[in-house]
Amino acid sequence: MLSKQILNLQRTAMLMNIQSRAASQHLKAFATVDPKNLSPQHKCMNLVNGEWVGTEQYRQVIDPMTGKDMISVPDTQLHEIDPFVQSLKSVPRYGLHNPLLNKERYLMLGNVCRKTAEVLHDKEVFEHMIQLVMRAVPKSYAQTEGEIRVTRQFFENFSGDQVRFLAEAF
Repeated sequence: MLSKQILNLQRTAMLMNIQSRAASQHLKAFATVDPKNLSPQHKCMNLVNGEWVGTEQYRQVIDPMTGKDMISVPDTQLHEIDPFVQSLKSVPRYGLHNPLLNKERYLMLGNVCRKTAEVLHDKEVFEHMIQLVMRAVPKSYAQTEGEIRVTRQFFENFSGDQVRFLAEAF
């Protein structure tokens, strides 16, 4: 009997270790910055035509907790906007993800919401998102944690029929 309990504990520990390693893979898949170590040397970029591009000028975002420069963001000038305008012109008037004209988008958008909710159940990702929000907006840990939980619940709910209802303007 005791050996069976030990075997079950070993299996549980092994599963927890596998889940822990899998969880850390979620964060590694997308996190490119540590919210605790931001500096003006970290530069955000613009996304145009599916590529990340820089600009000639950058502005500093102030850290709400310290009042010091926290990160550099693009200060895109008027003479730099042509690629954005051309990209917008290439999109059909009905949009790229319109599920009324692209029925397969229902499933794709539902899967995106499901995967987002799944990843937000990863404790490491959940904590990372809390830290990111707290760096940008001076809120308490508890308030920020609650907001991330509500966001996760939204994605859990939206991954079902809610995507279909979106097309019906519910």
